[in-house]
Amino acid sequence: MVDFTNPDAWTWMKNIIKDNMVKEGRGAGWMHDFGEYAPFDAVYFDGSDPVIYHNKYPEDWAAVVKEALDEVVDGEDIVYFMRAGTGKSPKNTRLYWMGDQLTTLDHYDGLQSAMIGLLNGGVSGATIGHSDIGGYTSIIEEDFGITFLKYVRSKETLQRWIEMNTFSDPIQRSHPSNIPEAQHQIYDDDDTVLFFKKFVEIHVKLADYKLNLMKEAEEKGSPFTRSLMMHFPDDPHARRSDSEFMLGENILVAPIFLKDAVERDVYLPGPAEWTHLWDG
Repeated sequence: MVDFTNPDAWTWMKNIIKDNMVKEGRGAGWMHDFGEYAPFDAVYFDGSDPVIYHNKYPEDWAAVVKEALDEVVDGEDIVYFMRAGTGKSPKNTRLYWMGDQLTTLDHYDGLQSAMIGLLNGGVSGATIGHSDIGGYTSIIEEDFGITFLKYVRSKETLQRWIEMNTFSDPIQRSHPSNIPEAQHQIYDDDDTVLFFKKFVEIHVKLADYKLNLMKEAEEKGSPFTRSLMMHFPDDPHARRSDSEFMLGENILVAPIFLKDAVERDVYLPGPAEWTHLWDG
């Protein structure tokens, strides 16, 4: 952890970003990870209270990279994405992601929790976010040859995540997980490759629509992924919904969050007229 209350440490980190990440890396961006682990017993250069500075740390962690990119050629085209933040972080953060979900479908820490995180983050100022396609955290606990705890990504979970992220996120970014060899991966069979290809093509077709939503996020603070209540504030069910979302004001999305399910009930908020995207 770098002590950002020390001006020399701030400059040192900024130069690492400019020299290693931008000049040497030549990348379009990176995962600007962590920021949430500032210790409560730290002794800071400027004497800051470590308990108070703990919540400011992720704001500075974002600010140092924003300042570095302001000082390099074409720095505005580089996308760094973070998971840690405070109320003031969005001004220095270009993209969020929802952290490390389990490789499951559920609302506790799986696919549905990523959707809930996007909605809650969106109304809290973190307007542009996404999640790891397929989730990240896999667990296989064994003792004496007995498996007593197992969270492993299935093909179904991966495909459901691909579906949702196509309509919920500004970017498509998969993750092999922390135990790659145990998970179903996009490249594991032709069927999954073609499935991913289909939804990448939909993502590309939505480019103009998504760019307009990003512009709205910048100009108005409107979230990219929206709760139904944003556009239907007088609809009591829309205010309670935690299994559907809006991509802008024109697309309503109802993902599947149950294992082996091939259909679900969808609530259509109103007043509005709706047309099914696939069959008209």
